[in-house]
Amino acid sequence: MNTSDYNFIAEAYKRSKQLPFRLYVESYSLHQMMGDITGFNILDLACGEGFYTRKLKEAGANRVLGVDLSAKMIELAEAHERTHLIGCQYLVSDVAKLPYLGIFDKVVAMYLLNYARTKEELVSYCRAAYHQLRSGGFFIGYNDNPFNPVEEYSSYRKYGFTKQAKEDRQEGDPIHYTFYNTDDTVFTFDNYYLRPQTYAEAFTEAGFTRFQWVAPELHPSQLDDPFWGQFMTHPPVIGFLAEKK
Repeated sequence: MNTSDYNFIAEAYKRSKQLPFRLYVESYSLHQMMGDITGFNILDLACGEGFYTRKLKEAGANRVLGVDLSAKMIELAEAHERTHLIGCQYLVSDVAKLPYLGIFDKVVAMYLLNYARTKEELVSYCRAAYHQLRSGGFFIGYNDNPFNPVEEYSSYRKYGFTKQAKEDRQEGDPIHYTFYNTDDTVFTFDNYYLRPQTYAEAFTEAGFTRFQWVAPELHPSQLDDPFWGQFMTHPPVIGFLAEKK
């Protein structure tokens, strides 16, 4: 992940959290996967400007620590905390080189793993989460969907973004995202493609005893709206869950 890119697009990325799919699919799906987190200690990796860090704290977590490589993202997160005191903590750090921060009940990573260009990088991210988890804890998050066919990539414009990649994606190939915010700002960044099997192998190598992909869920208030048909039929993003025994 290139920290300078995110320092540059931090404000626009923050505004993208207002896109409907963030609320009705992404946020709702994470809530469903997390379950009751009252009193839990949670580590939020690749926390960005703290959007989900705050949501986790508001959902009843005891301690929530957000970590991001971008100093600008953490600056935005800390600025929000100063004006809306809820007790979130933040740290600038490369997740692949993360020091021991304590034992957490759950580790969250919203769109971290899809920045790995190789299996080795992916294993380093998974190990970072594993070493911070208690026995019986879970690593939960969201990711670019490696099952998503390339021919569907251009069809998500009405949801606020598009994707681009080579038709014959190979390990480590870039997936180019373009986001279109409701205020007409546009920004881009790259994720990277790794095979679903590579993810399964990486979680096993990191020590996790169970790993599974979790299909996105749509908020009940939107179930009758045909607007979401393309998104839910060919989801561009997907959840994951892994357990540490």
